Amino acid sequence: MALSRKAFLYGLLATGAGALAACERTADLGTRKDITFSILSPDSAALAEASWMPLLNDLADQTGLKVKPVFAEDYASQVEALRTHKAHIGWFADLKGIEAITRGHGEVFARADAVTALQGLIVVPATSKVTPEDLLKCDRKLTFALGERDAPASGLAPQYYLFQPQNLAMAQCFKTMTTGTPEGNISAVLSGKLDAAATDTTALFALQQTDDAAFRKLKVIWASNPLPDDALIYSQDLDPVTKEKLRSFFLSYGRAAGVDGDRQRGILGALRIKSFTPEDNTHFIPIKLMQASVGMAEAERGGNTDTIEKARLALRKARAEQRMLDAHTAPQLPADRQSNPG
Repeated sequence: MALSRKAFLYGLLATGAGALAACERTADLGTRKDITFSILSPDSAALAEASWMPLLNDLADQTGLKVKPVFAEDYASQVEALRTHKAHIGWFADLKGIEAITRGHGEVFARADAVTALQGLIVVPATSKVTPEDLLKCDRKLTFALGERDAPASGLAPQYYLFQPQNLAMAQCFKTMTTGTPEGNISAVLSGKLDAAATDTTALFALQQTDDAAFRKLKVIWASNPLPDDALIYSQDLDPVTKEKLRSFFLSYGRAAGVDGDRQRGILGALRIKSFTPEDNTHFIPIKLMQASVGMAEAERGGNTDTIEKARLALRKARAEQRMLDAHTAPQLPADRQSNPG
């Protein structure tokens, strides 16, 4: 099982400083009768609530906990809510999941098996003849938008998988290169402002669901390997009884046969989730490796000796963690084998 084969690895990755910090915090908040569940909703809290409340209502019914949803406008406030115990559990993605662990004293206990794998994508107008090879020419003839720095799928993945193995600096490849959200980059391509742009499978699926005509005006010319998807993280300080209630609920949800199982699978389907699988903090190691590898390449191009040394140390640490993970799971992110030496 995913949890058993990686549990000891998580123990090895824990540091003495982390253990001390845990002791300094309140170790046991008492067996809870209520929990606050944090959900990111940058666009519409009403839409997020409509999607999540059926699941949270079932959580309350099956565990006996009073569940209060909190809809965060950004990841920073989500992490802060976990850190200050204004939220006890949350739905986190990407690099912000790492922050929820390190700054928010969180603990990953389950991951989503998504209906559609999370991948970084590059899209162009459906009528365009632009290919990935055209992007790699670096002849400054095309306009392009990359995802934001903290977005592994639309920000890190194109650099890590497509440009970095060719030792290319993206900023030097295009007539103009901007950064934007996955949704904003799609809009810029559709409006003709950009020749190509990075986005992700989540944003593209959402477009297909809401505006199929616009979806058909796009063409995917490149896709990354599947990336670690969203994870459920609860506070380390939750009491063991409450933790087990949460684990048991999510890991069994949608797996039963019959009418009730079908109903639960329908609720998960609306969230683009097939089921939940046991997981731990090693879930984000591949993302940390991508971040460190891209950071190393950027540091080398910058030429600052101190920055290069810090980036090299970060990359060595990330690679060491990935090697430990690879010893017990299928190898991931092979592009790093071709990247800068640590």
